[in-house]
Amino acid sequence: MKKVLIILAVVLLAFSCEKEGDIELSKADLLGKWNVTKMTLNGETTELTFGAIMVELKSDGKYYVDFLGDSYIGTYTVGGNTVTGVSGSVTEYFVFTSLSGNKAKIDYRNSNGDIYKFEAVKI
Repeated sequence: MKKVLIILAVVLLAFSCEKEGDIELSKADLLGKWNVTKMTLNGETTELTFGAIMVELKSDGKYYVDFLGDSYIGTYTVGGNTVTGVSGSVTEYFVFTSLSGNKAKIDYRNSNGDIYKFEAVKI
């Protein structure tokens, strides 16, 4: 009986650490460097090499992006499950649909009409 209770406690703890769906994020959840490991465009998923797409969120409200060789900086805010970034004339929306430990699933879109799905790992 003790073993069953211990296993049940471990399973409940594991599921309680995962955030999915309509989640509320804080800056503390997001600060740091995120390495995108998979990118989906038009239903086709591509596994990416380390560093191909990196996003770093700083505590001062600035963010740094390296996107397939194109690097830029901007400022961001966090609201609900969305990070909204502005870099020059482009606004970006990183909608976190799942966050479990250091792994996230993100729906991305920007004011230029680009739409991607990302899987990322905080490093």
